[in-house]
Amino acid sequence: MLPEYLFLFMIFSFSCFLLLTFAEAKLPQEEVDVLQEITSTLGATYWKLDGDSCEIQTVGVTLEPPRNSESSIGCDCHFENNTVCHVLPKVTIQFAMYYRVLKGYSLPGMLPPQLVKLHYLREISVLVNRLSGGIPKELGNITTLTYLSLEANQFSGTLPPELGNLVNLQTLILSSNNLTGSLPTTFARLRNLTDFRINDNNFGGQLPEFVQYWKLLTRLRISDINGSYQDFPVLRNISGIVRLVLRNCKISGEIPAYIWTMKNLEMFLEKSTIYADKGA
Repeated sequence: MLPEYLFLFMIFSFSCFLLLTFAEAKLPQEEVDVLQEITSTLGATYWKLDGDSCEIQTVGVTLEPPRNSESSIGCDCHFENNTVCHVLPKVTIQFAMYYRVLKGYSLPGMLPPQLVKLHYLREISVLVNRLSGGIPKELGNITTLTYLSLEANQFSGTLPPELGNLVNLQTLILSSNNLTGSLPTTFARLRNLTDFRINDNNFGGQLPEFVQYWKLLTRLRISDINGSYQDFPVLRNISGIVRLVLRNCKISGEIPAYIWTMKNLEMFLEKSTIYADKGA
């Protein structure tokens, strides 16, 4: 039988390919300052970053950390003859759920625009937190990003057109928030996308025509589009798609014949009333 109470515990990691192994190498103070700004904006006021050890320390916290929780920062210290470190290019802030009462580890803040100051970033994930507010337009300046997941938070407002500048992006997951409006036309530039998910929001308008130009897509998940009835989107050129979910999008008319010729395709339409599995 499961315990009566639930608690959320936090996994906050800047994960990487190489960990700090050189005792004399240090993280530049400007990166330490930026990371401290980021944690403050997130609402993690009890985190303190040590540039000498490249570690996150908790201060002013009397509660024992949850079992299996983890706080770490990854650094590459092969710069300037192994004397200088830099934060490695992946930021992950994640909640997981266990069974017990524990409060005070939730993040009440917003997505930090200061992330743009970390020039080595390739991946950002804030999966399953309680972050709120709008998505900062400054994220559009991190053109090195290949992965961006803001899934299962409380973000609201419209999507900033500046996100269309992330032309190297391969994965964009915005599911399960309170986002509204239409997809910016600038998203037509995101032609390296392989995984795009915007389900469980409050978007309006039509399914954008530019999706047909995302020829590398293997996964597309869209739901809950508040607009008028529309035709099935043109996906003829996305021959490698494997997973297609279109629920509550007010799609009418016939499903195009070419859909049934797509190898390895799994498809969900509307309220799961139509399901097609084209697995090999």
